[in-house]
Amino acid sequence: MKILFGRIGYETNTFAPGAANLDRWAPNGLLMGDDIFTQFRNTPDYLGGMIRAAEDCAVELIPSVAVHDIAGPRLTKEAVEYVVGELVRVAEERRSEYTGICMMLHGAGCAEDTDDLEAYTLERLREVVGPDMPITAALDLHGNITPKMVELSNGLFGCKQYPHIDMADAGYLAMNTLIGMLRGGVTPQTALVQLPLLVFKMGHTSVEPLKSVTEYIADYVDKHDLIDATFFQGFALADVPCVGASVVVVSENGAEDAAFEIAKYVWEKREQMKADEFPMPDAAVDLALAELKKPGAGYIVINERSDNAGGGAPGDGTHLLREILARDLPKAIFGYIYDPEIAVLAHKVGVGGAVSGLLGAKTDELHGTPIELRDAKVCALSDGNTVYVTPMYAQVPVCYGKTARLRVGNVDIIVTQILYDQTYDDRPFLLTGADIMQYQIICIKSAVHFRAFFEPRAKAIVTTDPPGLSTGKMSAYNWDKARRPIYPIDLDTPFDLLS
Repeated sequence: MKILFGRIGYETNTFAPGAANLDRWAPNGLLMGDDIFTQFRNTPDYLGGMIRAAEDCAVELIPSVAVHDIAGPRLTKEAVEYVVGELVRVAEERRSEYTGICMMLHGAGCAEDTDDLEAYTLERLREVVGPDMPITAALDLHGNITPKMVELSNGLFGCKQYPHIDMADAGYLAMNTLIGMLRGGVTPQTALVQLPLLVFKMGHTSVEPLKSVTEYIADYVDKHDLIDATFFQGFALADVPCVGASVVVVSENGAEDAAFEIAKYVWEKREQMKADEFPMPDAAVDLALAELKKPGAGYIVINERSDNAGGGAPGDGTHLLREILARDLPKAIFGYIYDPEIAVLAHKVGVGGAVSGLLGAKTDELHGTPIELRDAKVCALSDGNTVYVTPMYAQVPVCYGKTARLRVGNVDIIVTQILYDQTYDDRPFLLTGADIMQYQIICIKSAVHFRAFFEPRAKAIVTTDPPGLSTGKMSAYNWDKARRPIYPIDLDTPFDLLS
């Protein structure tokens, strides 16, 4: 038995200006063939779980393509046609060898010509293999799940935790269920209930209300002998008809009833899922300094959630950095800010040299104004190649391109040539020789995923939410295409399916 597998992930923030070409989508390149095994075997990624399940069941895998689920504006048509085209090419060339397909698909992908990248990808695969070949998919917790995705697949399996420390579990279950289908032992049904709900709360599943929701669903799966059930929080920063939370159940019996019952439980907690309020950078720094004075050792993390590249923001905002520089805080480090111009210039002048120029805020005015550097000292340089240690992507390689650590007054700043997602762990700092244990204030751009690495290590975490494309402030967005009514935009939203 052979199974075709691959990874096509992308999370689209439709409020982000412009369009993302292939270089933005896959800044470290598109993985093909055996390189997929090399990069993902024995990792906590979705594909790591798929590979492990296949090896446990003595099933041979045929690798297709793999691209990390970067976030950003709508993908260009050309980028989608290239990546999906490569998937289809492998599917066609190896068609006689495999009897099933298992994919990682994010769930919230959009392109210039489609609001549903996942359904489009599945449609292209169906054109190759027909309607009867089993196809399963592992999805991100933030997918905006559509009926078309359900119709074109034989099982959708989401990760359950945020941070997504259980991606390998979702990949394993998607592959294991597919193998069960191919061997005749499993006949799953998939049920979808779309909730008229935008989840604006941070969504961290180790705190309420998502902690209770996650535990309730896990218990429900066990008690009712389901194959899987996922509460997809959805990705609210997409102005598309399918935006919103949903419940997906995969089971051999009673999938629809289970999906409705779980959806009812979630809906009753909707008021607890409204947006959190976080301070602006000046107040956030005050809070961080207050935490620093409390008994105990360790550094304080300030996370700038509104310029989170993992949510489609540009990663070059200056709101928090400007506040840190204005106070000239000792033992403070900022990492990272995306500015290829300054990163390349730092490499040109070399270690010990000085850099002058405008740093950051070159994408738009929403994320601040550029900071004028005057003879910023170049402390260290790196080619940007490292390997994640975060529990989310441990052992997966990543490259930030030319990277520099600059010093302005007391503050160190990590500047990168490549925008490769949010800061997940200490690698962007360490690759320039900066040991964060030697600092007191660590400033990063991320919403929640950073917590997988930093929360067990930091003395305290303070979140700031200045203007930005991934802000948690609902008033910053205007949805024209979203189905209405939808909570909490419309506070009196009914959910008639459960009445």
